[in-house]
Amino acid sequence: MLKLFPAVISSACCAVRGCPINPRFFASKYVKPYCLSIYLPMQLSTPQQLFVNLKPNLKSNLKPLDVFKPFTALGKNVVATTLTLASLLFSPAVFSAGANFASASQSVNQPSAVVSTQPSLYAILMAEFAADRGRIDQALATYKQQSFLADAAPVFERALGLSLQNEPPQLSLAFANAWQQQNPDHVPAIFYVTHLALKAHEYELAGEKLNQILQYDPDADLSQILIGIYPTETRDQAELLATLNRLDIKNNPSLLVMKAGLLLQFQQPKAALVAINRALKTNPKSPAFLTLKADILQALSPSNQVIVFIAQARKTVPDNKALFVYQIRYMLKQGKSAQVWQQLNARTNQQFLADEEIKLLAALVGIDLKKYAAADRLLKALIASPNFKDQANYYLAVSAERQNLLNDAIGYYGKVMQPDLVLKARQQQIDLLISQSRFEEAIASSIKLREQFDSFAPQSYIMQANILQKNNQTAQALALLNSAQTSLPNNTDILFAKVLLLPDDDYTSKLRLLKELIRLAPANVDYQLEYAQTLVNLKQNNEEVTALLTALINDKEVGLKARQILSQQALHQSNNATVISLLSDNFDIVPDVISGLLLQQAYLNLGNQKEAERINQILVNELGYQPENLQ
Repeated sequence: MLKLFPAVISSACCAVRGCPINPRFFASKYVKPYCLSIYLPMQLSTPQQLFVNLKPNLKSNLKPLDVFKPFTALGKNVVATTLTLASLLFSPAVFSAGANFASASQSVNQPSAVVSTQPSLYAILMAEFAADRGRIDQALATYKQQSFLADAAPVFERALGLSLQNEPPQLSLAFANAWQQQNPDHVPAIFYVTHLALKAHEYELAGEKLNQILQYDPDADLSQILIGIYPTETRDQAELLATLNRLDIKNNPSLLVMKAGLLLQFQQPKAALVAINRALKTNPKSPAFLTLKADILQALSPSNQVIVFIAQARKTVPDNKALFVYQIRYMLKQGKSAQVWQQLNARTNQQFLADEEIKLLAALVGIDLKKYAAADRLLKALIASPNFKDQANYYLAVSAERQNLLNDAIGYYGKVMQPDLVLKARQQQIDLLISQSRFEEAIASSIKLREQFDSFAPQSYIMQANILQKNNQTAQALALLNSAQTSLPNNTDILFAKVLLLPDDDYTSKLRLLKELIRLAPANVDYQLEYAQTLVNLKQNNEEVTALLTALINDKEVGLKARQILSQQALHQSNNATVISLLSDNFDIVPDVISGLLLQQAYLNLGNQKEAERINQILVNELGYQPENLQ
């Protein structure tokens, strides 16, 4: 049985990704072309000049690399181009018959003095010059044509690399497949075609090629060839699973693992467990295999059995960080924070606590368990880390806030500069400053935000306006947003902030701004809800409100708000039964004050004092609402 070494797969995948061919691969038993560094003097502008310079050095007994030795001493005054060429390109036939190489090779399409089925060095150089100068179509046409000649595997590699970089995947696949069919003994090409077929979702062709590989070597390492080809669409995943089911996988771990993952995704955990167990017989210490089995067990076994399996798996590879983190996160998911804290601080796991990512994770667990001193020590150790200092400052602020050390929290929030954290941190800082009536400092923080981050200018203006409003300076807040709107026209966030700042009774201004917002962002649900609420308050356009909100009443995020607005409209129309139909079921499961008040009014309107009183008891006893006298 022919055995495929990892070098074959590594090189094949490297070439498919468009990388330079790995010369070490070509030392394998499959193909042995030369990998040559061709040094071109900077003053040479055409391949013909290269041939003229080569002529004095050509001898029939020279090795291919010797041809270019005269150019290797040119140092900085050269342009280096690496080509992978078979030794046949340098056979005496290529440099034959005729004293003038330039004139004999003026066109790759003209018949040469010596007829050969092997690739022409001159044609290859012409193709490379064309590629270097951006004439990719010309380069590809030449490379592809030359690759179908005899002993042209290296030319095929270069042609495929160019194709992958410049042509649609389907064209690259068609070219690679045609070449492989003409060269059935070239094993790496089978890998190229397999990878491309999988990536292009051509699963019938992929299955055919995978079968060929498995015939060569049932245990071939296919892990690299499968990288980047896992389909995202359910239909493609189902087709890939069907392809794998038709293959004679035997005990090939790469395909077994892919099959197990797909089976789990299609809710077949028992079959997935069989597949992953077969893969683990070959690679019992693979962390990726072990975590996949843990995922499968989660669909089959109680959580305590999964925890036991992960603990046993960790004994197999005790130094593996990924498996340790998997164990920690799974235990946290099961609410076992205390046990996680013990694991993180166990002497046997000290090596992991030195890792910055795990140190941060441990600090978060410590904050959750109110072990603030230990958590703060871990976070302060991360402040010197370029990668984790902002997260360390953010969670030091969280820790300080939970300990009611508000000045410390304000300071730590202000040190956060990571773009995906700074907005939240600065808002937290401003909220704390407002809680202490430190309005000037809060405003300074919002101004500093837009000075430091241009992209957050709209949010900083909105923050500043909210600060002014909370300091009873609503007119100044609106003036600020008007000024911001001048510098940032058509910014919907600023427009919506103006809507929310307008007095409740200024419906005309609100409606004008909301219509503009709907025009700018018709799919924005927040704008739709506020627009509908304003129309209801004005008792206008009932049909428009109904049409707008009916599509939202079952939405998980805004469905309740939509039903409440529709209920207000129903009360205006004395349609009390509609209110009860819209809100009663939700209120009985998750009561809230607004729904309760609307339901209470509907029952009172219907004269159902008993239900109105029941709602009132829930409002008072469960929600802490202070009721008005029932009429």
